[in-house]
Amino acid sequence: MTPRFHRKAVRIVGAYAAQPDALEERGAFLEEVLSLPGVDGLEIPWGAPGWERDAPILADVLGAVKGRGGHVLTLIGAAASAAAKEPAVGLASPDPEGRDQAVQLVAAARGAALDFMARGQRIAAVELQAFPTLPQADAGQGGRALERSLCEILSWDWGGATVVLEHCDARRTGRWQKGLLPLDIEIEAVAAAAATSPTPTGMVVNWGRSAIEERDAAAPRRHVQSLRFAGLLRGLIFSGATDRDGAYGMAWSDVHPPLKELAPDSVMDQDHVAATLEAAGSTLLYDGVKVAARPPQTTMKDRLALIRGTLAALDVDQV
Repeated sequence: MTPRFHRKAVRIVGAYAAQPDALEERGAFLEEVLSLPGVDGLEIPWGAPGWERDAPILADVLGAVKGRGGHVLTLIGAAASAAAKEPAVGLASPDPEGRDQAVQLVAAARGAALDFMARGQRIAAVELQAFPTLPQADAGQGGRALERSLCEILSWDWGGATVVLEHCDARRTGRWQKGLLPLDIEIEAVAAAAATSPTPTGMVVNWGRSAIEERDAAAPRRHVQSLRFAGLLRGLIFSGATDRDGAYGMAWSDVHPPLKELAPDSVMDQDHVAATLEAAGSTLLYDGVKVAARPPQTTMKDRLALIRGTLAALDVDQV
């Protein structure tokens, strides 16, 4: 194995997916994650369930590491929770009230991002998602609603952060996890909003969610190629998927297994990681990993090993 080309992307870890259940262990866990070689920052799950408990811990840890390479604030937990409570809520909602509620949620996240910056943290990007889940026949309407939402959101001052849309698995007949908009419709909406935006924008691929969408480990590379061709690729996060029932639950669930070499049920192996990175090229704003640990009793040492092992695959070429 040989080193990959010099990397300019900010490297982040979605550490919350692997954090210990015990609150008293989470601060030390985050400190260890941030000390891993090559790690610049965290994917921060602003507003997600449990955020009130984790926010003070995160503030303490980040307060000691000001001036790091940068973090990414994601709304995936907050947006999914809002849509679960009110199915019409989302940036892609054809319902005006539901769309407005989602825009207001993003406004609150913007305030949080600016607060992080005021405390000396760099927020490289803020990740949005195209909730709610819509029937396939309504996807076009959803795309137009998403464009309206993004035009408003991108008109705000984000303090230098890039605002990106994370592609989640699209709704398909009879099976989906997040079940959001098809990639081509998201591309159209983001490109249209970007054309008049003062705020840098683009899209992000989550490896596992793209694989889940098509039940195919080659799908993430295709999605990356589509976004790169459209000039919208900004981020790439490696989070696995499984094609069989096992320790990580039912097949093709959105539960973030690590690299196949660390969890045999995973379909995300080193070759797929290398091929997807090759397709992305060297112009990413950020890359990173988000993996979960099973079983729940996994030790902190072993949780860190799953993250470290998956990160290592991002820095080698297969020969």
